[in-house]
Amino acid sequence: MIRMPLPALRAALAAAALALAACSSDHELVCAAGEQVCGGACTSVEIDSSNCGACGTACGAYQECNAGACECGPGTVECGGGCVDLSSDPASCGACGNACGTGQVCAGGVCASACPAGQLSCGGACADPSSDRWNCGACGVRCDRGESCREGACRPDVYVACFATDDVRPANAALRGGLPRAAGDGPIALGVAAGRLWAAASLSHSLVSFPLDLGAAGVETVLGGGDLEALSVAGDRLWVANAAAGSLVVYDAAARRVVDEVVLGTTGVNPRWVAFANGRAYAALYGLDPTSGGQEVAVIDPATGGIVRRVDLRALADAPGLPFPSHAVVAGGRVFVTLANLRLGEWGYYTDPAGNGKLAVIDPAADDALSSVDLGGGCLNPGGLAASADGRMLWVACGGSGAVLPVELGDAGITLHAPVAGPDFSAPGNIALCGGMAYVTDQWSGSVWRFDPSTGERLAAGEICPQSQAGWAWAADVACAP
Repeated sequence: MIRMPLPALRAALAAAALALAACSSDHELVCAAGEQVCGGACTSVEIDSSNCGACGTACGAYQECNAGACECGPGTVECGGGCVDLSSDPASCGACGNACGTGQVCAGGVCASACPAGQLSCGGACADPSSDRWNCGACGVRCDRGESCREGACRPDVYVACFATDDVRPANAALRGGLPRAAGDGPIALGVAAGRLWAAASLSHSLVSFPLDLGAAGVETVLGGGDLEALSVAGDRLWVANAAAGSLVVYDAAARRVVDEVVLGTTGVNPRWVAFANGRAYAALYGLDPTSGGQEVAVIDPATGGIVRRVDLRALADAPGLPFPSHAVVAGGRVFVTLANLRLGEWGYYTDPAGNGKLAVIDPAADDALSSVDLGGGCLNPGGLAASADGRMLWVACGGSGAVLPVELGDAGITLHAPVAGPDFSAPGNIALCGGMAYVTDQWSGSVWRFDPSTGERLAAGEICPQSQAGWAWAADVACAP
């Protein structure tokens, strides 16, 4: 077992914490890219309904700020120079200018004598306080852009890591992005643990934690090393892939401290995501080339940090390619790992498909027996991977095919279903299954799209991450908001 001594790492963390404390004592306000200070707080005048286009310019009722201008919010229309909800406005019930009589209310676009059971009358407008974003929990409580009203509280549906602009943004199911929060340099992966949202920032080599509502600035902890690539969650433990060091940093999110660093080999092993099954951690080692190491799954005992075995995946690639394992999940008691199956391209890098994308399948109950699934010609260069809560379905992001592939894990075997094509996406990246919906990032833009995993129907798409000052955007990861 190779173990990294922790005293030096802890000393570096302590020094970083002191440096951060010194900065905060000077009351230095650091805003995310594209933001400015309004009223002593960072905000984006492009999307802030209280500071729309300029500090202090507030949008009116049922309006939302978009591209620095107030406009009617989703589900509302313009009537007589103002924005109204035709389903509930007693002055425009069902149609502009269709006013209800004295003492009547508007419910579902129809004038009535009283609101239905469970709804409130908010000035004659019937509203369900459990889900109405304009009257969330009580009359007049308005959810911000990027939030939905869920169970009577305003909260995001998902979080998105915006790598190019160095921030994390909330988004609702309609894929309207909210105000950004600065998240180190190059936030690349997200996870929720110990009641907070965590972002791994690749270029600043740090973890940044936020309250779940993103209502306050993040707290940054520098881990050291370099090129953080992935973040996997097991209970309150974060397993952070430190690619430059060839290691996994294990961080206790509840105690806010590093508890271990597992060295997996040379820097070339390039660790990525980790899955957890039968008391073991299964780490995908992406590698770089035939001599760098990696191209395997390291099986780790989390209690000791020891490597129990290494599962070599090279035989699963099509010659002359290499497997390049990336995402790992557990479904039905087995570990599934995406294999990009790449060969050298014309520029001397492993960029071209050597064959169909594949899944490595490791069975912990059978002494980590190895098998594979060929994902077919409709799924090239797969990366992102998500499993349904019941372990019966996998969703594979086929980056080289512009689609997401549903894979059914049935009692009689594995079935590949028709791919779900992305809406003008270059390369589907990471996937999150949240509230019965599937959310997918685009590796070549700041966009995220949502589809119904039960039908494959594409329901919404939105550009959550704007372009940086350098002219590019990347929605690096998406995670479910509790």
